[in-house]
Amino acid sequence: MSFAYITEEGARIQKKGDKFIVGRNLETIMEIPAEILEGLVLIESVQVSSQAMVALLQQGIPVTWISSMGKFFGRLESTQHVNVTKHKQQMLVQDTPFAIELSKKIIAAKVHNQIVILRRYNRHKQSNEISTIISNILATRKNINSATSKEQIMGYEGIIARLYFEALGKIVSDPFTFKKRSKQPPRDAVNSMLSFGYTLVMYELYTAIENNGLHPYFGFMHALKNHHPALASDLLEEWRAVIVDSMVLALIQHNEIKLEHFQKSETNGGVYLTRDGRSIFLRAYEKKMRTVNKYEESKKSYRYALNKHVNLFSQALTTLDTGAYLPIFIR
Repeated sequence: MSFAYITEEGARIQKKGDKFIVGRNLETIMEIPAEILEGLVLIESVQVSSQAMVALLQQGIPVTWISSMGKFFGRLESTQHVNVTKHKQQMLVQDTPFAIELSKKIIAAKVHNQIVILRRYNRHKQSNEISTIISNILATRKNINSATSKEQIMGYEGIIARLYFEALGKIVSDPFTFKKRSKQPPRDAVNSMLSFGYTLVMYELYTAIENNGLHPYFGFMHALKNHHPALASDLLEEWRAVIVDSMVLALIQHNEIKLEHFQKSETNGGVYLTRDGRSIFLRAYEKKMRTVNKYEESKKSYRYALNKHVNLFSQALTTLDTGAYLPIFIR
């Protein structure tokens, strides 16, 4: 099975026989057998013919459009999985003990995974500053269990996030630098990669959420607001460090990506991956998503694990039993 990322500007996707053909002008760039295509991510101005759209919808293959800056444009997805009973339940659990307890579980897992990443890299670096930050994170983490509202939980999460990214900046090696998280726009190469990676994982979760009959915009932890898939954001939290942060650090540490793979936008001053940089990043991302996740009994890929966890959330929501949801804890 295959996920395809189409980055060729001006490319066009057509359906011919049992294949999807990606071409530009009169040239064929690639042919993808329909039976192995799991999903399409289209970057910038890629066209899809009406015949190809119908085939993608019929076969339940999700299509996501994003900009070269990592901004989400939209999706093409069948509505055959919509389950209004689950949507109603998602609305009813807002601000209930169920939502608070589940938020605690997910943030506890997120913080644990962040600490593991910091400790893993600090074994070689032996930085007292990073050790002190880890101690401060651990001290703050104790408050999460006694929190009585989502606002309190997110408040502690915010404090820990600032500490975590401060420590991450001390791990990032030259010539890259990272002082703090910046998002819209990302102000440096590391922020650019983090934002792009989080966007990719979020919209993989978005697909899994819709395939489970859930509504991606009714979350249980992040505040509800227009144009924000709150449930995808909620379920992304425990995966950020596991999938994206560790991959970004590895790309830098192994010199797979360089500063020349980034460019500064004259429009908003943000720093973004070049076309070559995106190709390097997407190859690493796809490799990561296909890596066997050794932290769970099933030992399947991270992509499989994302889908499994959305299914676990669906079970927890249906039964109103937070015990049915088991976040990922790396070692």
